[in-house]
Amino acid sequence: MTEYQDKSFWLGATPYQENPPLSEDLEVDVAVVGGGFTGLSAAYYLKKKKPELSIAVLENEVVGYGASGRNGGFSMPLLGWHISYLVWAFGEERAKPAHRFMLSCVRRTRELVEKEKIDCDLEYNGLLILARHRRQFRACESDYNHYLELGVKGVELLDRNALKGRLNSARHIGALYDPETAILNPAKLARGMKAALERMGVKVFERSPVSKFDPGKEVTVYTPKAKVKAKYLILATNAFTSRLKVNKNWYVPMFTYIILTEPLDQKHYQSLGWTRREGIEDHRQLVHYLRLTADNRLLFGGRDAPYYYGNQVEGRDSHGKIFEGLERDLRGMFPGLADTKITHRWGGPVAITPLFVPKFDYYQDHKNIVFGMGYCGHGVALSTSAGLILHDLLFDPESELTKLLFVHNFVGALPPEPFRWAAVNMIKDSLRIYDYLTDA
Repeated sequence: MTEYQDKSFWLGATPYQENPPLSEDLEVDVAVVGGGFTGLSAAYYLKKKKPELSIAVLENEVVGYGASGRNGGFSMPLLGWHISYLVWAFGEERAKPAHRFMLSCVRRTRELVEKEKIDCDLEYNGLLILARHRRQFRACESDYNHYLELGVKGVELLDRNALKGRLNSARHIGALYDPETAILNPAKLARGMKAALERMGVKVFERSPVSKFDPGKEVTVYTPKAKVKAKYLILATNAFTSRLKVNKNWYVPMFTYIILTEPLDQKHYQSLGWTRREGIEDHRQLVHYLRLTADNRLLFGGRDAPYYYGNQVEGRDSHGKIFEGLERDLRGMFPGLADTKITHRWGGPVAITPLFVPKFDYYQDHKNIVFGMGYCGHGVALSTSAGLILHDLLFDPESELTKLLFVHNFVGALPPEPFRWAAVNMIKDSLRIYDYLTDA
């Protein structure tokens, strides 16, 4: 039994009552494999739209165990690296509805929290994308102009003086501000979604790892103690999809790592000048991301994203060298925090696709088996609305949602090992070298 409390600050900060595992064979209309945001959202919106459906969620560990309980807690409309990349890669005609849907996902997360009365420390404060040098600021300017062309409102371009009024960073010369971002406690959100599902009559089984499934007109899903027969199957396993040995040719699980400070005292908190408490990313290729928690701890993550040979997702939740680098970066950005203690360090896998966009589709040619995954580190908003897309793939396949650029899409292809390891690390190392040279 995995001790999930140590997997992140979020997962261990509050008491949690697990559900028992599946122990008897079960027949339902819909089986959902995975108890993260995608699986919980799928069950939620299917039950909302079709209350007559019987639904069971099968989670390998506990809900929120994967990326949903270990991420930085940003609900943002970002898709791909940045908006300029999205327009360049897919064209304005396809980028515009995709970004509009992403905006609706952020707002829908807020609506979900309010409707279901989920206590998850939600703050709707926007996002600052920081520029450390002139090259990065020009990239912020490009993003700003693309937002204007797409009709996005409220976005601001901040020069050095304007940024000083928002954040006392020792390293940055400007920023782009996007008002459509929230910060939250992701583990509390996952657990609140689970509670909402149970009120609706959805069965949630934890500690119920799925070892395999048999496709067909009726799908059979196997767990250690029992099996589930279902008319429809939803695969919501993201980076942990490698356990099922499916969809392995077009994504890799890469790890992101986070450090967290002790609660800041008033002096240190005021020294940040971070009065609006925005979520923050920078404009590096391998980004840093940071935010304040409800009790004024400073969360700081990113910097590097290792890939481990053979799509490994187990036993890599700690990385001393990256933790040390994150601590140096934190204190370099905020010298006034030199004596602040780091209390938590953790990591986890995210699913990355070659074109850096998610993928929603059918499993092979089975129209009763669907999946959504590949959020590339920006998944909270989209995954908590993923159930809308998965519903339409099953029950309304010609809807507008099924025409979005990340549905039925080609996301690139990856070679088998050992070429995969070499290719992924070659690309990542080139990004890291670029950041090193331009940050100097």
